[in-house]
Amino acid sequence: MSLSIKNLNADSSFLLTFAPPIAFPSSPGAFPGSFTILIDPWIRGSSKILSPKFNHSFHTIPPCITSLAQIPQPDLVLISQDKPDHCHEETLRTLSPQSDTLVLGTPAAAKKIRSWKHFAPEAVDSLKAYKENDDSTIFRITIPPFSPSGSPGVVTIALLPAKRDVTGLHNAIGITYRAPSSVLSARTGSYINLPPTPPESPPPPRSAQSARPATPTRLVSASPRTIYPSPYNNREKTISVLYSPHGVSYNIIKPYVCAHLLEEAALPLTCLMHSFDRVENPWYLGGLVAAGAPAGIELARSLYAKYWISAHDEDKDNRGMATKKVKRRPYTVEEIEGLLRGDTVSVDKKKARCLTKIVRMDAGEVMKIE
Repeated sequence: MSLSIKNLNADSSFLLTFAPPIAFPSSPGAFPGSFTILIDPWIRGSSKILSPKFNHSFHTIPPCITSLAQIPQPDLVLISQDKPDHCHEETLRTLSPQSDTLVLGTPAAAKKIRSWKHFAPEAVDSLKAYKENDDSTIFRITIPPFSPSGSPGVVTIALLPAKRDVTGLHNAIGITYRAPSSVLSARTGSYINLPPTPPESPPPPRSAQSARPATPTRLVSASPRTIYPSPYNNREKTISVLYSPHGVSYNIIKPYVCAHLLEEAALPLTCLMHSFDRVENPWYLGGLVAAGAPAGIELARSLYAKYWISAHDEDKDNRGMATKKVKRRPYTVEEIEGLLRGDTVSVDKKKARCLTKIVRMDAGEVMKIE
């Protein structure tokens, strides 16, 4: 399986494309079993909070597109909060209301989007705050199997908000993707029926010892032209993403990690999307804006993240009263790698390898994780 990430605006607008291990296009640009998520799109106009005199922001790096009509129609648009630089009306109105895309957001964001009356009411849904042992707080989307003998895939979305967060900035969105487990012939693209799989294994115990990588699907070659998964591997590998542009502490997401990611065989975390730079305002103007590298390092270490991608780090043109006293502490890729190596047991820490790949993406850049 793979995850392709495209940065649309050098800030916090991303297009995620999840794809199964073997993909044959059913139509140009479309692959059975794949799933696309557009996150927090802001690719045209400015962002205003209350009024331009209070907070008015502009991109300093041009986004790679000017309309959502310029990208393939996503399966899901995910809005992490109701602030206009994440829930941007002018941008979202460039998505056709006749599309089949589902718009999913925090309760405040979903309420705001419904008030625009651009999308049909049934096309907008809201996330519940995650609660351990309450499966209704996990938003699930089923992906149909390739063939009648296959198993469906699933995408899960979970909202992990910080407690007593007056500003509503600090939350995380957990995303997992497991592909449908059917079989395709590399020669013809036709489906192959496999023997029934044994009963699914019970979920792993909820302990730190269980936080180890899921076993990758074993590929077996029956002939030089046919590749298929082992029929006795009863679980597809799960891709996991944690999106938290403003940052949360690990304690906020720990119940989700122990109760959901472990049971989904979704650890180590595939990709952390979190700010590098720490941004602060005086307490009377909201206090901490972006937790930056110090908080991200805690998450990356705790989740053994394979990749950490910078989110919400564009040095925007910010104007208005609320931006006059902002303090920004930028972090480079090299600094973060050094901080992550700090706990590495090594005779020579300078030569110790950083286990998490740190990435800062440009607008329009695409990265593929396999």
